[in-house]
Amino acid sequence: MPSIPCPKCQANIEFNINEVLKAKTFTCSACKTVITLTYEDNKHTLDKAKKELDKLKDELGID
Repeated sequence: MPSIPCPKCQANIEFNINEVLKAKTFTCSACKTVITLTYEDNKHTLDKAKKELDKLKDELGID
């Protein structure tokens, strides 16, 4: 699952690409900071994560 560093403690916050598109919130498991990711704010990270996910799906033969 893709992740980004927490702005407060730098722990990884995992996110689901589909939930980002819906502007859901995500919570850091280490310090409980809550963030909202948006597609426009994180386009580069999300595009990279989507490419990695698509590559993994291809390798596993998943549609």
